Amino acid sequence: MTVSSLLILMIALFLALAIFLGTPIAVALGLAAVAELILQGEVPLMIAAQRIFNGVNSVTLMGIPFFMLVGSIMERSGITQKLIDFANSLVGWLRGGLCYVGVLTGILMGGISGSAPADTAALSSIMVPSMERSGYDREFSAALMASSGTLGIIIPPSMPMIVLASITGISVGKLFLGGIIPGCMIGLSFMIICGVTCHIRGYDKDHKIRLSLREIGRTFYHALLPILAPVIIVGGILTGVVTATESAIAAVAYTLIVALFIYRSMSLKDLPELFVDSVISASNVMFIIGTSSLFAWIMQSNNFQDVIISLFGNSVHNQLWVMFIVNLVFFIGGFFLEGTAMQIMFIPVLLPIVQAAGINEIAFGVTVICNIAIGNLTPPVGVCLYVAANSSNAKVEGIIKNIAPFVLMAMVDIAILMVFPQLITLIPDMMH
Repeated sequence: MTVSSLLILMIALFLALAIFLGTPIAVALGLAAVAELILQGEVPLMIAAQRIFNGVNSVTLMGIPFFMLVGSIMERSGITQKLIDFANSLVGWLRGGLCYVGVLTGILMGGISGSAPADTAALSSIMVPSMERSGYDREFSAALMASSGTLGIIIPPSMPMIVLASITGISVGKLFLGGIIPGCMIGLSFMIICGVTCHIRGYDKDHKIRLSLREIGRTFYHALLPILAPVIIVGGILTGVVTATESAIAAVAYTLIVALFIYRSMSLKDLPELFVDSVISASNVMFIIGTSSLFAWIMQSNNFQDVIISLFGNSVHNQLWVMFIVNLVFFIGGFFLEGTAMQIMFIPVLLPIVQAAGINEIAFGVTVICNIAIGNLTPPVGVCLYVAANSSNAKVEGIIKNIAPFVLMAMVDIAILMVFPQLITLIPDMMH
């Protein structure tokens, strides 16, 4: 068999394992890659182990398990509820207030955990029952929480941004700053969807909650310490006091102190189970990073990048066209690949083209992250989609129907960012 035939076979085998047989993404990537190496017969299988190890052998990536632990601490300690209460005092008085509360809490939580699945799980378990009691459809509520949870990887700190920085060498701090405006913009657009949906479906007609400055002050006081977490994390990175990995460790220490000794909503006996669960979750992510590194190496070794480059034609210096192709690659890829795997596979190929076109690297990186956020919502791989379904006991099919408007609105937002990259670079340029 020719090299190109083997490459097509590897990709087809991965899709068959992941989509049709339901094999975990990491396992499907690894099996497909090893099968290609065996059939090729020219590369020793020891290379597979070496490439998997090299894929996870990064100091920057050490931040991932710690940020996942932060998300677990937030969920177990009741910090999430304090953020919800604060969000409710700010926007809960509006008609459809619970919808806005979900989105705003997603933004606030994103500034602490950096994990979309963790944020979605925490939001869904608390907000969906409350919304259902207030007359909202369960599937719509779950769709909203899944969409709000994805904001966690755009708002700093963000685990996918850490992965992206480890691949490209782009400043983590600048990526974090670049995500602020896009994250808030997408969150605001989700609120618009909520308002329109409430009007069309007649949700919350008898809304009687009133704006209370006293309640805002009270809930802000109780939520102040969690809200300060992203300021400490991002501020530490930008000032050079800590690295991205060290900031993740600092975030764990901070949230533990708040949960154990200030709020006293957790005890020391809760920690072993918490640590074990976080290790398992982090291991899954690192397994994906390792096997996708092997998969990507095989694709690059067989000149897969030429296929990507051919998509650009003679327009490699047209910035809008290049960014359109970048968005297309990550949007379509999001249906079949986990976000981390996509970054490892495609970014090394696309980055030189982006640089040649003179596109700002921060704008490129944040746009990629926004597409990965959409990928968390689209089947068959959409992680947040299934997390929301499991956490709220809602039907996946019903959630998919309700999630479509949020996906479309996010695509519109990405198109705006593509045309006006200054929205991404504004804050990083101001801070440097």
